[in-house]
Amino acid sequence: MNPDSLHSIKNKYGSVFQTSIRKQEVIFRELTFAEYDKIAEYQRSFDHSSADVEELIIKFAVVYPENLDLDSYPPGIVSSLAEEILEESGFSSAKRAKAILEKMRRQAAEVRNLMKAFVLATMPKYSPEDLDNMTFSKLAENVALAEKIIEIQQGINGIAPTDLSLQLIDPEEEVQKEKDFANRFNASRKDGEAKFEDPIARKLWGS
Repeated sequence: MNPDSLHSIKNKYGSVFQTSIRKQEVIFRELTFAEYDKIAEYQRSFDHSSADVEELIIKFAVVYPENLDLDSYPPGIVSSLAEEILEESGFSSAKRAKAILEKMRRQAAEVRNLMKAFVLATMPKYSPEDLDNMTFSKLAENVALAEKIIEIQQGINGIAPTDLSLQLIDPEEEVQKEKDFANRFNASRKDGEAKFEDPIARKLWGS
């Protein structure tokens, strides 16, 4: 698959996964909860075999190639593909579901997603996709506007002003702050007192 086609698929479906079946490239997406419910209901029907269920899973999830001919592959390979789809979708393993959730939590804590969440909480006219199509400067402009909206809403509702502005941490700035503190501490320490950089002193300070 060429890069443009893959980019288009990712824009449409979000997370996608790539595998290979007898040298045939196969790309699939995660199942939705609604699709999984349909699969479970389909599975409960006595009119459908496990092969029918696997075919439905693959039909829902495989986005490339279109109309994958499952009859040309042995049943074991088809079963493996269906199981892989369930696994990546988080429906066949509690461990995998937990890993997906933790990954999404880490991503939500990233600067970009924090900014998006701040805007979405105050400006319902935007969707996450709208914000993804903004430049950093435009997103930052909306974050600043969101902060003002919160400030004005607090005033209208008679709420004491609370600083709810989005605080981003610059690691280099934090390191410099710690160095400055260490220098001030060491310059004012009395004879016999350990320096701030001393490992034992840092432990006593709760570092």
